[in-house]
Amino acid sequence: MRAALTPVLRIAGPIKVYAVGEYDDGTYVLKMSYGVGASKMASALGDALKPRCSDAASIEEFEACLLGGLPDGAPKGTTLAFRTGGGKLGVSVNEKRVGTVNSKPLAAAFANIYSDSKAVCAMNAVLSDDGEQGAAVAAGGCRLTPLKGAKVGAAVGAALGYGVGKLFGVPDAAE
Repeated sequence: MRAALTPVLRIAGPIKVYAVGEYDDGTYVLKMSYGVGASKMASALGDALKPRCSDAASIEEFEACLLGGLPDGAPKGTTLAFRTGGGKLGVSVNEKRVGTVNSKPLAAAFANIYSDSKAVCAMNAVLSDDGEQGAAVAAGGCRLTPLKGAKVGAAVGAALGYGVGKLFGVPDAAE
C-alpha cells in the first residue's frame, strides 16, 4: 500500500470545501465536505492551474474531463482522485476513472497547486506516535489523532468540515 501524506482542509472563506490528501506516488485525493457545482469545481481547479501551466489546451481538456465526470456536480461526500505520475493527469470520481490528459506540464502544475510557494493550502507530512507515516487533519492548528491513509484522513476532514459548518450555520447546498 502506498504511503499517505497530509490530509488538510481546503477552506474558501468560512466554508470547509474539501479535505485533500497526497499520496507519495503523486496522487491527490479530494473529499468534498460541501457540495459544489461541476462548473464551479472545474473552473476553480482550472484557475489554480493557469498561473502554473502555459498549456491552455491541456487545461481546457482537463476542465472538460472533470465536467464530464461530474454530471451531478460534486455533492458532499464525493471523492475526486488526481494521479500526476507518468507525464499524465488522471481523473477519477468516486473511484471511477473518468479520463486522462496526456500532458507532463499539466500533471506537474496540478501537483504544484498543493506544493509550490503559492499552494492553495499547506501540505505537511504528519507522523504517527510509532514514527510511521500517518495522516491527520489540520484544522485551525488543531492536531487530531493520526490516521493511516489519506482517504481515511480526507473522510475525517470532510466530516469535521461538515460538523463545523453545521455548528456555525453554513448552509449545506450545492451550487
